[in-house]
Amino acid sequence: MQNLADIKTGIAQMAALALKMWKTTFRTFMEHDADLVSGILEDENRVNQAEKELTTRIIAWAKTSQDETEKANALIYVNIIEDIELIGDYCKDILERVQIKIEERLMFSDEAVKEYENLYRKTESALEEVVFALEKDNPAAVKTVFKNEEHIDTIVDEYRRKHTQRLVAGVCTPIACNMFLNMLDFTAAVYYHTKKIARNLLKIK
Repeated sequence: MQNLADIKTGIAQMAALALKMWKTTFRTFMEHDADLVSGILEDENRVNQAEKELTTRIIAWAKTSQDETEKANALIYVNIIEDIELIGDYCKDILERVQIKIEERLMFSDEAVKEYENLYRKTESALEEVVFALEKDNPAAVKTVFKNEEHIDTIVDEYRRKHTQRLVAGVCTPIACNMFLNMLDFTAAVYYHTKKIARNLLKIK
């Protein structure tokens, strides 16, 4: 018989693994260290496997429950699992751009690096709070995510505008510009799915 407590622990571990990927992807970018790539790809495979196993387990658990509230919570947990898996996918997408950056010896301007780091840090902070809430099995712990809510789309639009200006001014190359914009979009997507997890946690009864 499936145990909900064990399933919750598995979800928390999956989220922690996605957070590890997120941090290592950024480290790879900052350090230009291609040796870190294999570890991230291994973690991504583990996240994908966890998504399959946990979804199967939680659906099996829901089928045995006679409590409608528990069944509703099961659907919420399935959505959370899906969002964690998507965060892992976006980490891999960013990593692919970083690999090209390393291989092609592409350079970002100091301003671009600062902008990307700022967006990364905001996302990292939100993801850390979500992981903490899952590990402590305390959905209410994510409320500070909303208190510190950032309008990421507005920030990304501003950074896109400034980067286009740098491209026109000849500060960066077209290929580096395109890569930078991709990384902004992927980071915004990670933030979006992190906030989605937080919202779902607050729905749990």
